[in-house]
Amino acid sequence: MLENLKIVKLNFTSPLHIGEVGIGLEESSLVLHSDTIFNAICNALAKLYERDWVTDLLRNFKNEPPFRISSGFPFADQTLYFPKPMSRAKIDDDLLQDYSKKLKKTSYLTKGFFEKWIAEEKLSEKDLKEITENEAAKDCDDKYSGFGTGFLLPKVSISRESAESSIYFLGSVCFKENSGIWFILDCASKEWENRVLSALRLLQHDGIGGKRTWGYGSFSLEEENLYLKLPDSGAHLLLSLFYPNESDDPAADEKQLFSDKNARWGFSLRGGYAYPYGSRMSSQKPQRLFIKEGSIFEQKPEGKLIEDDSGLEGIEKLYHYGFAYSIPISINGDEQS
Repeated sequence: MLENLKIVKLNFTSPLHIGEVGIGLEESSLVLHSDTIFNAICNALAKLYERDWVTDLLRNFKNEPPFRISSGFPFADQTLYFPKPMSRAKIDDDLLQDYSKKLKKTSYLTKGFFEKWIAEEKLSEKDLKEITENEAAKDCDDKYSGFGTGFLLPKVSISRESAESSIYFLGSVCFKENSGIWFILDCASKEWENRVLSALRLLQHDGIGGKRTWGYGSFSLEEENLYLKLPDSGAHLLLSLFYPNESDDPAADEKQLFSDKNARWGFSLRGGYAYPYGSRMSSQKPQRLFIKEGSIFEQKPEGKLIEDDSGLEGIEKLYHYGFAYSIPISINGDEQS
């Protein structure tokens, strides 16, 4: 079936820092995770509609989400890159030995190969060469090469207790022209689509990601329709982060997703700081393991909105977005490539 999806493209006009948990060296990613996008949208909505309006939205969001988003993935010119699924591609046995290791080093697929992979259509040797020789799609030291330039900025932190200094490095990326990050926006109504797009237009100037006070994360916005060929399958591929819902009701408890024979998943450690609009203070978020993009389950995952006590004056709760955005995928039960 051909699915018509609304996508948003962020063409960055300043450096982008997307923090990942690291030790000594602060890493920067090319994936703008769904929780980061959601936080930015909520802060922009608070500017447009006031903080109390967003508080009511978040309280009701867990019952009936008015919109869902995928994580953001890179694009270059008109080429969109998708996360490589954690399922094995359909490949002839005589090609598997030559391309298995090369495929393990591949992080992204272009649209045509992504559609073939999720439909379990056989990949030819020509297909495999094109996939594995695409420098932009590889998981390598120069992971930014197809999209822009990555750089490390040395910084010094000073301890408030001892006044001792320590050096660290801040990783960022400068996207080349007509390159950036894209994501899927799935709204329950046109009214909600207009609200979210208004918030994203505001974010063009405020920025998204880390170090926005330095001017990082500014972008120009484009919205498009993406026609994606999807298989008729009950299994689902994650295109966002996902935090499983736990419930005493067996029908709503998502722990059982992990016991299915063909389930394939990985983890992403999420944490950082919350900067709610209107608050002069920040609050450290608890670190949690989320299920990462590219994971596969035999049933459609739902996820949840996590609530934490804030510790901030005038703000009762902090919320961490863990709802899943997924699409159908055909799976054969083999190990991942």
